Amino acid sequence: MTNFIKKLSKKAIITVVLFSVLVSNCASTTVKAVENEGIFANLTTFFANIAIKDEVESVSFPTIAEIEPRQTIDVVFTAYSSDVAQTDDSPCIPAMHTYNLCENYEDFGSQDTIATNFLPLGTKVKIPDLYGDKIFTVRDRMNSRFGYGRADIWMPSYDEAKSFGVKKLTLEVYYR
Repeated sequence: MTNFIKKLSKKAIITVVLFSVLVSNCASTTVKAVENEGIFANLTTFFANIAIKDEVESVSFPTIAEIEPRQTIDVVFTAYSSDVAQTDDSPCIPAMHTYNLCENYEDFGSQDTIATNFLPLGTKVKIPDLYGDKIFTVRDRMNSRFGYGRADIWMPSYDEAKSFGVKKLTLEVYYR
């Protein structure tokens, strides 16, 4: 076996490798193509898939700034901070559990979390009356007594949260 491999030229090895890549890339269509029209149908399908892949990669998807909101809601806003009296025993960890509010604020200055009970976690929203095009993410929940139409904005300090007060603002809901 070793002598056989040594005798193969570079061109033969490259041909075998390219053919194996071609076969592995067309695994899903190989059986149908060979049964129906033979190897040429398989190659046609392979190159058609490459053309489609190139078209998909050249498509640009809109950003949140370019799309219209799915829903606009008037919401009563208050604010909260990472204080045990306002949260639970892990004040920097919101209900989403994959994000640390305190660390992200220290590292990046990000203050883009809201808490609400009527939107799914991960939903992207804007509060244009107060923050313009800034994008917020629903990462936390409020006390269960607060239902539809209430939201809390996370603030880095208790004093900032307290001075925010209570505001009725328009919330633009984009996507989850």
